[in-house]
Amino acid sequence: MQTELSTMLNAFRQLEERSLATEVSLMCWSPRMDLVALANVNGEVLLQRLTWQKQPVWVLPPPASEENKKVNVLSWRPDGKVLAVGYMGGLLLLCSVENADVLHSMEFKSTITCMQWVDVKQQELQDTKTTDSLKGQEQDLFADGSDVFLPKLPPLAKIHSAKAFSEDNVEDAKRIKGQKSLNVLVVGLHGGILQLYAYGIAAIGEIKLCRLCQEQRPDKQFHCRKVIAATLSKDLRSLSVMLDQSHDDTNFECTVYLLSLDCILMSSRMDELTRFAFQSSKITTFLEYLSATLHSVSEAREDILMEIETKLTKYAEQKKAAGSIRDELLQLLLWGRASPELQAFLLHELTEKGMKKLGQSVENSYSNIQKLVLKHIYSVGRSLVYHLNHLKGMSLWYDKYGIIGLSPTAIEDAIGTVGSFMLKASELLQVIDSSLKNFKAFFRWLYVVMMRLSEEPVPSALNKVRQRDITFISDFLAENFSEEIGDLGETGKQSGFTLERVGQYLKRQDLQFLLVPSPNVETWQASTDSSPYLKSSPLLYKHHPTKSLLQLFDNMEEAIRDALTKPAVAVGQSVRCLEIVPLYTHSAQGNESNRKELRHAAVNQHPHSETPFIYTVLMVQEAPTEVMYLIRQPCLRDETQAPTGALCLRFSSLGTGDYSDGIVSHHSQRGNQYEILDSAFFDNHTLSVLLQERWGGPESASIICQVPLAALLHQQFTLLSEHDEPLNQRADVISLDAGGYVSHSRRLDNIKASIFAVSGSRKVSCVLFSNHRRVRLFDMDAEDDGEDESLSESLQDTSSAGMAPVEMAVDDKDSNKEN
Repeated sequence: MQTELSTMLNAFRQLEERSLATEVSLMCWSPRMDLVALANVNGEVLLQRLTWQKQPVWVLPPPASEENKKVNVLSWRPDGKVLAVGYMGGLLLLCSVENADVLHSMEFKSTITCMQWVDVKQQELQDTKTTDSLKGQEQDLFADGSDVFLPKLPPLAKIHSAKAFSEDNVEDAKRIKGQKSLNVLVVGLHGGILQLYAYGIAAIGEIKLCRLCQEQRPDKQFHCRKVIAATLSKDLRSLSVMLDQSHDDTNFECTVYLLSLDCILMSSRMDELTRFAFQSSKITTFLEYLSATLHSVSEAREDILMEIETKLTKYAEQKKAAGSIRDELLQLLLWGRASPELQAFLLHELTEKGMKKLGQSVENSYSNIQKLVLKHIYSVGRSLVYHLNHLKGMSLWYDKYGIIGLSPTAIEDAIGTVGSFMLKASELLQVIDSSLKNFKAFFRWLYVVMMRLSEEPVPSALNKVRQRDITFISDFLAENFSEEIGDLGETGKQSGFTLERVGQYLKRQDLQFLLVPSPNVETWQASTDSSPYLKSSPLLYKHHPTKSLLQLFDNMEEAIRDALTKPAVAVGQSVRCLEIVPLYTHSAQGNESNRKELRHAAVNQHPHSETPFIYTVLMVQEAPTEVMYLIRQPCLRDETQAPTGALCLRFSSLGTGDYSDGIVSHHSQRGNQYEILDSAFFDNHTLSVLLQERWGGPESASIICQVPLAALLHQQFTLLSEHDEPLNQRADVISLDAGGYVSHSRRLDNIKASIFAVSGSRKVSCVLFSNHRRVRLFDMDAEDDGEDESLSESLQDTSSAGMAPVEMAVDDKDSNKEN
C-alpha cells in the first residue's frame, strides 16, 4: 500500500527548473507545440521551449503607450500558430509563433479582461446525401475564385510598417489558410462587453451584457464592471459568462454573476458565418496592405523640393528690385537676360550641382510613386472590388446571409468608396505625369542657364530648346510661381511657390490645386450630371475633385468597416440570456490590482468536446483558500440535459488510505488539510489542482495533483436557480472531499508555489514560485525515474543588467565546466 501511495505521489517527472530575470505574471501553454508563453511585469511577452533554452525563442517588447504596459491575458489559437496578447489599455495583438511578427492588431476603448480561443466542432448532419448535395451547390455558388481570376499581390518592401506583407504570400498575411475548422476568439472587456472574432479577425458578435441582464431581471439595476471569464460551447450554441456587477453607481458592493446565453443564430448559421469570416478576413488583409502601400508612397515622396521653396521664399523677401520672381524667370526665358540679384541667387543659392541633384531626386521619387500606384494600389483595388462584390452576392440571399446581418446597401456603398479611391489614384498618376514633364523641362533649362552664367561649355545635347519645352517651362512658371497662391508660412506671409502638387494628395486635407479636366472629361461630367439615372447609378463611381487620396482612403476604410461589422451587431442582438445566477459578493474597495490578478488566476472555463456541457472551476476568495466550486452548465436547454449545478470541493486528504505514515507530510498529525492555490482543466477528463499544506510551516510544501472529472461528475450537484443568495452563502451546496479522488500527485519540495499552467495536449505543467521569478516544469505523463532532477535552492538568479530578458540557472556540473 505504501509503495502504491509513493508512486501516486511522485507520478510526474520533473523536467526543468529555471530562474527568470523579471517577475512573471501570466503563463500559457501552446496547444500544439512544446512552447510556453510568459508575460512579465515589464509588459514583455516571451516564448520559451519546453527544454528551456538559454535564450527565449522570441521576445515581444511592450507597446509604446503607457496604458498598454501591462499584459492582462494570453490566449493561443487552437492550431498553436498564433498567440493573442491583450493589454490593460485595450490593445489586442495577434502574433506569429514563428517570429513574433504582429499579424493583426485591434484597439478597444476599454480594458481587455479575459480571452479564450475556442475551436468549433462542426455539426453532424442527419441526411447526409441531401445535405451534401445542397452544400455542394452552395459551395459552387459562392466559391472564391480569386486565385483564378486575380493575380497575386506583389510583396511590399521590408519596411517596419509592412513586415507582414514583405513575403510572397501576401493574401495569407493573417495566417488563416490551412485551418480545418472555424475557431472563435472570445474577448471580454471592462464595462460588460463581449466581442467575438472568427479566426481572431472577423467580427461575428458584439454582445452587451448589461442589456441582457436587465431583460432577464427587470427588477434589478445592473452596472456592469467587467467580464471575468467567457467561453463558447463547441457548437456555438451556448455562451457561459462570469460578469462582475454592482447595483449602484458607488461600486462599494459588487456581485459576480454566472450567465447562460443562448446563441441560436450563430449556431444555426455556422457555415454562413464561416464563409463570411473568410471573406471578411481577406478584405481586412487587403485594407491593411493598402494602408502599408500608402505609407510607402509617403516615404517615396522626398521633401527635397521644400528646400528650394524655402530658398525662393527667402530670395523673394530680400530682393530689392520691383517685380516677382516669375517675371524675372519669364524674362530670362524669353530674352536670356537675368538681373544681378537673380544671377547671384542662381549661382550661389541654388547652385548648378544642387539643381542637378534636385532633378534626379524628383524624377526618382515620382517614378517610385508611379510604380507603387500602378503595381500595388491598382492590384489591391481590384481585389477589394472583387471580394466586396462576392460578399454582396452572398448578402442578396437573405434567408442564409441577410439574416446574419449582411447588408447589400452597406456593401454597395463600400464598393462605391473603393471606386472613388481608385479614380483619385488615377488622378494622382495624371498629376505625376504632367509634373514630371514640366519638371524635366524646367530643371534642364535652369541647369543650362547656370552653366552659361558660370561661363562653362554647354553640351550640345542640352543646348537645344524646342518650342514644346518652352511651353512646358512657361506653364510650369505660370502654375507654380503665382504669388496669389500657397500656404501661409511661419511669418504669416504667402510663399507664392508650390513646386510640386503630388504631396497634397498624401495629406488629410482638401486639395489646394485642383486638376484641370480635359474637354472630354468635362463633357462626360456634364452628361452624367444632367441624367438622373446615370447620376444615381451604382455602376458609376463618384468623383470627388477636392478630396485628397488619404481622405478618400479614410472614407473607404470607414465604409468597409461599417459593412463588415453589421453581422456582429445582428448576432449580438439575437443572443438571449437564459439564466443569471449570483456566485459571490465582494467589496470593490481595496487593492484593485491584486483583485484583477486574482480573478484571472482563480477562474478557468472549459467547453467539453464530448458532452454538451461547459464546466467552470473557480475560487471565491483570495488564494490560498479552503474550497473551490465546480459548476456544470448545459449547452442545450431541454429536458434531456441536467440543469446548471454546482459542487463545492475541498481537499482534506489525498487518496483514500491512511497517510499518517509520513508519506505526504511530517505534519499529518495536525489534520492533514490542504489549501487551494490554483486550479485548471487539464483536458476533457482531468482537473488539475495546485495545493499547499495548510499549516504553512517551514517544512510545508506545495502539491500538484490530478482529479478525474468522471469521479466528480457522478456526484450530486446542487441545482442553481435564480435567486439573490450567492452560491458561497448557500447552506444546501453539497461539499465533497475531492482529495479522495486524486489519481496522481506530486509533492513539490523546496518550492513555495503561487500559480501554475497546465496543458493536456502536451502533457506538461509549469509551476510558478511565489516570488514570480522561478518556474519548475513537469512531464505529467511519465513517472519519476528516481533521479534527483530538482535544482538546489542555493542557485542564484543569473539575471543582471544588460543580459537577455530571460536568463536561467544552470546545473552545478555545467557551472563547474564554465568555471
